[in-house]
Amino acid sequence: MLGTKLEEKYWIKKPPSNGIEVWNTQDHPHRSFLIEQISTLSPIRNIFEVGCNSGPNLYLLAKKFPDVELRGIDINLQAVEYGNAQFKKKGISNVKLFVGKADKLAPFKDNSFDIVFTDAVLMYIAQDKIKKVLRELIRINRKALVLMEWHCFESKPPPLNCYTTHWVRNYTALLKNLFPDIEVRFIKMPEELWPDKNWQRFGGIVIAEK
Repeated sequence: MLGTKLEEKYWIKKPPSNGIEVWNTQDHPHRSFLIEQISTLSPIRNIFEVGCNSGPNLYLLAKKFPDVELRGIDINLQAVEYGNAQFKKKGISNVKLFVGKADKLAPFKDNSFDIVFTDAVLMYIAQDKIKKVLRELIRINRKALVLMEWHCFESKPPPLNCYTTHWVRNYTALLKNLFPDIEVRFIKMPEELWPDKNWQRFGGIVIAEK
């Protein structure tokens, strides 16, 4: 079983063009669906994205919530630098991106952010780190954790890594096992939002509220 390090090396080495390409996907339909679900958790003072790349989700959130503090981390330095340059260029001052890893959030205090979210990030975190990552995401959030990931809600789970290196998990069960007192719900993503058979089968949003 491959651990998370291989994925980390892959994303760290992504060329500067990757940040540009991801920035230009702001109109991908899944993003508006994600922003809509985050918006249901208002009022919100601050939001933190783990695995933000160059920040297209945070750009959309900044347009919707210009007075909310928005922060993001990503493992790729070039993507972070490109995103920060774009926010500065557009005069958006409430967004800041930093280089960091999902399992190393020690710089952030407990309950630092109202909302912590991921978008297709935990699907690259293997079994060696997923519980640690989830504990950190819950630790730093004050209100709710929002995960747009591949979620197995079927009675018979598929073999892990059966299609790609992406991980399919029952996040509802996993989160309830780690944090029995939190409320967890799953929202299936409409199939037309992402024309990919795996996203159509597994794609959705898990919301864990404290």
